[in-house]
Amino acid sequence: MSQLLTALTKQKAFSLGADMVGVANIERWANAPLLMSPPGLMPEGKSVIVCAIHHTDGMIEIGGEGSPHQQGSYSYQYFMNNQLDAISYNLGRFLEDQGYKAIPITASNIWRYREYKGLDSTFAPDMSHIYASVCAGLTEMGYSGIAMSPEYGPRNRFVSIITDAPLTPDPLLPGNTLCDRCGQCLDHCCAYATTQEVRGMVSLEIEGHTYTFAKKNLWRCAWSEHFGLDSEAEIPPVVNEQVILDKLKELGMRGGTMGCCIKYCLPRDKRSWNKEYSSAPIRKKNVIPSRPNPDRGSQQQLLANALAYGVNQVVIQNLDDWNSRGINLKPLLPDARSIVFFQVAKPTGSSLDNSANFHQTAGYIMNYGAFYYAAGLEKLGYSAAPYFLGRNLRESALPAMDCVIAEAAKLFGKGDNQSIGFTLTSAVLAPLAVCAKQPPRPPQFDLTDMVKKLAREFGADLVGISSSQRVSRAVESVRGALDQQEVLDISETGSLWLSSTVEVKKRLRRLHTPEEHLPGARSVIVLGLRTPLESSECLGRRPAEAVGPYAFAQYESRNLLNYAALRLIQRLSAWGIQAYALNDLENTASYSANPRGPQPNIFSNRISAVCAGLGTLTKGGFVNTPEYGTNIRFVAIVVDCELQEDQLADLQALRSKCQDCNRCLEHCTVKAFKGLAQLNLEGQTLSFNIVDQKRCDWAIRFGLVAAEGQQWTGSKTDVPPPEDITPDALAEAMTKRDPILRIRPCAAEMCAMACPYTRTQTD
Repeated sequence: MSQLLTALTKQKAFSLGADMVGVANIERWANAPLLMSPPGLMPEGKSVIVCAIHHTDGMIEIGGEGSPHQQGSYSYQYFMNNQLDAISYNLGRFLEDQGYKAIPITASNIWRYREYKGLDSTFAPDMSHIYASVCAGLTEMGYSGIAMSPEYGPRNRFVSIITDAPLTPDPLLPGNTLCDRCGQCLDHCCAYATTQEVRGMVSLEIEGHTYTFAKKNLWRCAWSEHFGLDSEAEIPPVVNEQVILDKLKELGMRGGTMGCCIKYCLPRDKRSWNKEYSSAPIRKKNVIPSRPNPDRGSQQQLLANALAYGVNQVVIQNLDDWNSRGINLKPLLPDARSIVFFQVAKPTGSSLDNSANFHQTAGYIMNYGAFYYAAGLEKLGYSAAPYFLGRNLRESALPAMDCVIAEAAKLFGKGDNQSIGFTLTSAVLAPLAVCAKQPPRPPQFDLTDMVKKLAREFGADLVGISSSQRVSRAVESVRGALDQQEVLDISETGSLWLSSTVEVKKRLRRLHTPEEHLPGARSVIVLGLRTPLESSECLGRRPAEAVGPYAFAQYESRNLLNYAALRLIQRLSAWGIQAYALNDLENTASYSANPRGPQPNIFSNRISAVCAGLGTLTKGGFVNTPEYGTNIRFVAIVVDCELQEDQLADLQALRSKCQDCNRCLEHCTVKAFKGLAQLNLEGQTLSFNIVDQKRCDWAIRFGLVAAEGQQWTGSKTDVPPPEDITPDALAEAMTKRDPILRIRPCAAEMCAMACPYTRTQTD
């Protein structure tokens, strides 16, 4: 085992924002079922890294007051999941860069809801981060089935990475020492999950240690928190999938809740009470501030962290001024003395199809600033709570939020071209207003070199540049083969969980050139971000039969690409360069069904990537790169300045395996490939197969074919496409989707999985 590699890995995890990091040797899962364990995903694996982010105490102690449906600051758990995903994915990339295999696992929401092939578990993830946190020595199990750390109790969220790196495992906690069976989870669970339908106790046996907890009915646990049913409604004595669906039809949805098992639980030595502050126990801090204002260096560090990550504006105000105006923000945080606003502007996009939507990315950056500002202040001993500008609050707090929203509008203006949030804290902070002016362009450096350097700093694995003319000529060479193909689009008209009806419309696809997106376009910057090789290698294979790691790679690669693109556009805009980011500049691709919403599929930006010198086209029409094979995703940025164009890759050598291979064509589950197109690039011709988009979309975009990934989630959806795919046929097929698993579909491009440039082929 390597102590140095372990230290470097933990250092990387902490730099990415983890509060706790633990390592487990994979043998600690010896008693776990292979269908949901690290050995099932990577049999040759050696270690599992588990990272944790701590909920700020304000999120827990102030969130859910009044009603667990009124989550308030606790809503920042959604950001925590996004941040854990980023930590997992980037730590996986770090381990790959060290020469090791790695499978990053998503933080949440990719599950097998039902029992699967003998796996006696519901809501079963590819592996349980809760159990993994115990295996990594970070936690023990509480009675309610949540993991408790000595530092924070259950106020943590976890994520895991499996690797064959020889890391040094951390010692296990003794077991059954943190939960004192105080009964708070029994008294406050609104679904009675810890008192009704409890089927005895479960024991985790790990290297001589025992960790026991209640064997709950997780359908009951999910009544409100997952399915949004009213927590105050009468709950039947038996809760299962059919009961959930029946009650949704009868009652409708009220909305999710915060987990009261988390809110009211703390280890005895961390537990104190102040019922005027919160109905939940108050966590005893390890640090007690010696004065009301933090050290200047600490304040500067928190500010620098937010601005360096991409926040555009930070405004800090002392609440004495608010109080003098008769504005009371104490319902949002009882001991609040300062408010910190965070604003991130969203870049504008092309008016044509496939512009990158920076709404989520801008929100992620803003939330990063607000959350880590609050977390940093809490580590100094102050209370703090991050907030969205929203009204999911108890009634007594609504006037306070309205005042905050009005103040934000005065500071930053109205409009949906920005993302705004805030943090309240008991710390007395120095008032300030900072606008993050981007650094000027260094005159001594070449602009092209600067663009590539910045793109890599912001997270891209590959960066290539093409002239807009080269891309336009390439697009024109395939226009006759790909333009005007009929495509079907849907809009959901049903209700979440309740009905699967859609409205279907026809359109004719039109290919685009850079100049159509941005008049005056001169260059195209293409950023590439890899998907982990092992996420493809394990897809549907190995004892775990998992699609989750690949579905995670689909969406997290896009999240990180959009982050890199937004940061680069911020800098280019400051230099007077107009830039638009595109999910699929030329519009020859489509989307894949995914738990985080439709994701641009493996064909996206393929022509731009080849023109930028990053790879070639395979026979199947997706990009193969020298560095990462086909395990790569791209975003294209059209700019109105001239950059130095990269040379084309060795187009023919990079597709030598395609010569006598038709695996991609033969493994398409719906036989969507038809005919050939010829891409012409500077005197070279690349032939590739054309995709019948309606057939491909049936399987991948709409997730109707089990063999395209859905089968490994246990989904009941499996509707073969008819010979003639019409709007009526598609609308009828969509009504047959699995009522539970249609909400979070996991589709994979099996044509690409059959490619020897993607992964090892065994058939």
